[in-house]
Amino acid sequence: MQANTKKTWFKQFWPWFLIILPMAAVVAGITTVFIAVDNKPDMVVDDYYKTGKAINADLSLIKKAKELGISAVVQQQKGELLITLDGLKDHASISLSLYHSTQSKRDKILMLTADGEGKYHFETEKSLTGKWTLRIEPFDKQWRLQKHVQFPTKEILL
Repeated sequence: MQANTKKTWFKQFWPWFLIILPMAAVVAGITTVFIAVDNKPDMVVDDYYKTGKAINADLSLIKKAKELGISAVVQQQKGELLITLDGLKDHASISLSLYHSTQSKRDKILMLTADGEGKYHFETEKSLTGKWTLRIEPFDKQWRLQKHVQFPTKEILL
């Protein structure tokens, strides 16, 4: 006589294979939700009219810099940005703003003073990489230089 060789269902391969596939999808979905909650994107501004008026003001400041003949050369060197401004009578403090395109927590706004040669230095902890908006303004915000840049780069003309 032959012994009954049938295995119970939980000792079979195929039931476990069929159970693991949906379980893996559930785990992946839950993981995706946690990642999305931890890395929320910045909210869109609600007051579009006010934002639109601010954009027009921004353009007038950029136009004013062109009228005054102010330009800048920004050079990226080992962990440092070197800024040279042309068209200024005095080298007063400037505001350097670096806005990351997608991660607002990486944004930086700094006041810089010129060295003896009239150049401004900004030392970065980490090398800048990715897409940034670079903005240079005087302390009194009378004009503005602004450009979207892709770092790393050797030289940027504003």
